[in-house]
Amino acid sequence: MNRTVRRIALMLGVAFAALIVQLTYVQVVEAERFAEHPANRRLLVKEYSIERGSIVAGETILARSKLTNDNLKYLREYPGKDLWGHITGYYSIVFGGAGLERTYNDFLIGAGPEDRWKNIVDEVLGRDRKGHTLLLTIDPKLQALAAKALGKQTGSVAAINPENGEVLALYSNPSVDPNPLSSHDLAGVRTAWDKFNASPAKPLVFRATQERYPPGSTFKVIMTAAALEAGFPKTKTYPNPRVLDLPLTDNTLRNFSGGACPGGGRISMAQALRVSCNTTFAQIGMELGPEKIEEMTRGFGFGAPPVGSDLPAVSSCLVAEPGGGCAEPTLDDPQTAFSSIGQFSVRVTPLQMALVAAAASNGGMLVRPHVVREIQDFTGKVVHTVSPEPDGPIFSRQTADTLRDLMIDVVDNGTGRPAAIPSLRGEMGGKTGTAQTGVEGENPHVWFIAFGPGIAVAVVVENGGDAGGDATGGRVAGPIARALIEAVQEK
Repeated sequence: MNRTVRRIALMLGVAFAALIVQLTYVQVVEAERFAEHPANRRLLVKEYSIERGSIVAGETILARSKLTNDNLKYLREYPGKDLWGHITGYYSIVFGGAGLERTYNDFLIGAGPEDRWKNIVDEVLGRDRKGHTLLLTIDPKLQALAAKALGKQTGSVAAINPENGEVLALYSNPSVDPNPLSSHDLAGVRTAWDKFNASPAKPLVFRATQERYPPGSTFKVIMTAAALEAGFPKTKTYPNPRVLDLPLTDNTLRNFSGGACPGGGRISMAQALRVSCNTTFAQIGMELGPEKIEEMTRGFGFGAPPVGSDLPAVSSCLVAEPGGGCAEPTLDDPQTAFSSIGQFSVRVTPLQMALVAAAASNGGMLVRPHVVREIQDFTGKVVHTVSPEPDGPIFSRQTADTLRDLMIDVVDNGTGRPAAIPSLRGEMGGKTGTAQTGVEGENPHVWFIAFGPGIAVAVVVENGGDAGGDATGGRVAGPIARALIEAVQEK
């Protein structure tokens, strides 16, 4: 009898031990997997009982949680509305999260790896959980200036620190106010969602990181780097025809002016960059070949979303595919010629082109763009720091120095003069761009990428903005970049 009792007791003990092990495994080891399961809406509702951490830029609060009287304990508020809407994203009981709200969700609800055991203890003891605060790299004054300078024009501005990749400003118009999507009025949330998605302006798309454009002549910066790295001297000259006849086709390639470029019967690579000569760069591209061009684009970060970006971003591509991917560069000579002036299937994001300007100014280092600088808990203790090391250099010091000088020449003496800042002569470089959209009847997009002390910036204005068909990158996008570069010098 005693033996039977002992056997039953042993079996019960083993069963209880197994139950404890299983519960511990589910609650600790597998907790993250279960929490991220898309069908687990109950856990999203539970998150609303947590005082979600704030998102802060300087002393400006971009997102905060407000105590309510309804069954969802906290309401997410965005005081900056559409100025910051694409960066903060939204936190919605219906549609989940976007932007930083999604990327850093675990930190914002205090559920990072280092918080796991503390949260188990807090839950056992019935203590409320508080999330962590995100401190951003973005300068609120520069962000407001970017929005003001772009105005009502559709387009985007991306500005970064070329030494460490900190994002200084990132704005696109149209933008979106996240507050309607964070409401606890579920019918109102769905109405707002349907309205945003029905708009042909696509306000939910963050053009700075999620929209790809043909870069036009700003791509000549990459072409120049590829040619220099391949051993072409900046003084190498090419024929300067009014119209370039292309092999294998009856198509021709023309310059923006419709005539020959300034500089005589032959024109050097340096002069061609200064005046943005299409026919010269088409010849350079065909001489280089698509493999060398693609090799340089990959050096600049094409082919994948920017490494280190903490906002959703798409890949820039030498040969873009529908749906966001990149294809292998199986280009013939005519396709290579048009790709060399940033047309055909070349597609880029504004953030990517800010990285190109940065690498041209900092010796060829490819920085990793990031919006969050550090994360603090509710006591002010730093729990996480974001400071990724740059990659590179992606080309030689000689190439880096020559490329920088040539871009400075564009601003001092070439197509970038409308954006020039007299006090930065010899320090500010840039490149203009005008990009055909490929849609008949549409005005081209206009670009300006630039660098100055402490900043690299890319600006794109869709369909010429207010200037329409008369727009150029120097006239329309250049002054927007100039305003941000000037503001950084005044700090």
